[in-house]
Amino acid sequence: MARPQVDNKKLRWTLIAVLAVFIVMADWYADGVGPRLVLGSATFNLTSNPDKARVLIDGEAVGRTPLREVRVRPGERVVRLEHRFHDAVAQRLETGRGEVRDVHIDFPPVAGSLEIVSNPRGAELVVNGEKLEDVSPVLLSPFPTGAHEVSATIHGRQLKTRIAEVLPRQQTDVSFELERVAMSELYVSRSPGNVKLEVDGEPYEPGMTLPIGTYKLRAASPGYEPKELSVELVAGRNEPAIRLVRLQGSLSLAIEPRDATIEVSYPDGGNWRTVSYRDGMAIPTGPVRLRASAVGHRRYEHRLTMQAKPLRHAIRLEKYNIEPGRRFRDTLADGGEGPLLVIVPTGTFRMGSDAGSIDERPVRSVSVSVPFAIAVHETTRGDYVRFKPSEAPDDDIEARLPITGVSWPGAQDYVEWLSEQTGNRYRLPSEAEWEYAARAGTDSRFYFGNDAEQFCGHANIADATFLVQYVKDGTTDCSDDNLRTAAVGTFKPNAFGIHDMLGNVEEWVADCWHDDYRGAPSSQQSRTGGRCAARVIRGGAWDSIPEEATVSYRSSSNRGSGTRGFRVVREL
Repeated sequence: MARPQVDNKKLRWTLIAVLAVFIVMADWYADGVGPRLVLGSATFNLTSNPDKARVLIDGEAVGRTPLREVRVRPGERVVRLEHRFHDAVAQRLETGRGEVRDVHIDFPPVAGSLEIVSNPRGAELVVNGEKLEDVSPVLLSPFPTGAHEVSATIHGRQLKTRIAEVLPRQQTDVSFELERVAMSELYVSRSPGNVKLEVDGEPYEPGMTLPIGTYKLRAASPGYEPKELSVELVAGRNEPAIRLVRLQGSLSLAIEPRDATIEVSYPDGGNWRTVSYRDGMAIPTGPVRLRASAVGHRRYEHRLTMQAKPLRHAIRLEKYNIEPGRRFRDTLADGGEGPLLVIVPTGTFRMGSDAGSIDERPVRSVSVSVPFAIAVHETTRGDYVRFKPSEAPDDDIEARLPITGVSWPGAQDYVEWLSEQTGNRYRLPSEAEWEYAARAGTDSRFYFGNDAEQFCGHANIADATFLVQYVKDGTTDCSDDNLRTAAVGTFKPNAFGIHDMLGNVEEWVADCWHDDYRGAPSSQQSRTGGRCAARVIRGGAWDSIPEEATVSYRSSSNRGSGTRGFRVVREL
């Protein structure tokens, strides 16, 4: 009766043993199919550089990189990666049951060659976004394997792009047939005229030719709102227009005295525009010049830079402190002091000479009703170097010599700089102011009388010293021991305390040249009409004979020279 139970036990254990053997064999041969079985398999995570490499394990393809959780039988496995643009790489890997193995393979670099040709020849080439220095045809060898984007273009022909696949140790040929395209000519009307213009990021040139199509124009100019414009260019002449809008700020001034007259000037269309001040007025961005005047007060001049926002500025005019003969200097913003000045009294004088040349006539009465200060000395090299440091004198002696070789516009630049540095208005004297200051209350040929032989104690002109090296008729017989220019202040001043108004260097004044005094004003103002290509010069120089160095003698020029300088006037 117990035997059936024994048989059932045997059968049960036999089935268990068979099942265990089956599980072991299934796991052995599963090769990734049975990852949940008890004894497990190995796992590969496969990556490569570059990716998309074909993966073979023990000769069987399993996919392309990157691959994750590839189940393999434990033991030694041969992993081979193949890539079109690289030599194949194989590795033997030992792995155990349940092991997860990360496998990364970097393909060694390998090269081929790339030849690019075009019809016609001479095309500009771009490979992978970088422009080549050479034009077609060109052979690039060695050249990295892989897929490369190649573009070719010639002005007036189509732009073409292709993908070239360079294989290991092989030459790839790429050819382009570049057909002609319809062309356009571009002429852009710009306002303002100094607008910087780009066409699709390239500098614009008037009349440039471009294939027909749509282009982006970008215009910019300091002080203006930049602007972008898309234009459709057609065959033939295209004339789009771009007008920039000027950026503006607002100007508010605190003024003392309140009844002062204020002028505001700013660049407009290549010239300076001057308008009367209004509180909160809109002003274009950029440089702004303020001028203020009031009865009984010194004039005021100042430059500001307007930005696209409100600007507030205070102006306080200084009352006149008119003391004829008083000497003073203004302080420079950059440090130091300006030229020594003397206040000239007001008065009336007879301008010109009946005994002189025709351009000194007709003699007229001139009223100097507005006081002014004039430089005691001619502008020296030491003065000028503050404005132009590149022209520094060699020593202190040279620094005391008058500056020469400066043109009339160059002298204007200096007085404008001096005005900015001091906050006071400096300028060249008018011809009337110059002669009034030179005469210093006298009516003789020279401010020291009529005797030319007295020159050597008062001014540096052509004398016996001059004749040592130069030849000229009419020189004075005395000698001042100066062959050329002398240090300013060497000679006696005139009655106003001003040195070298005659001789040393002839001096620029503000006036345009006129052949005579017909129509000249009876005030001290300068004559700005006439032949302004030539400007008046006064006073004679170190090479002048006495007849060329009288207080009434006039000449003109349009350039600087070694005998020509200037002195400044400062408004009070």
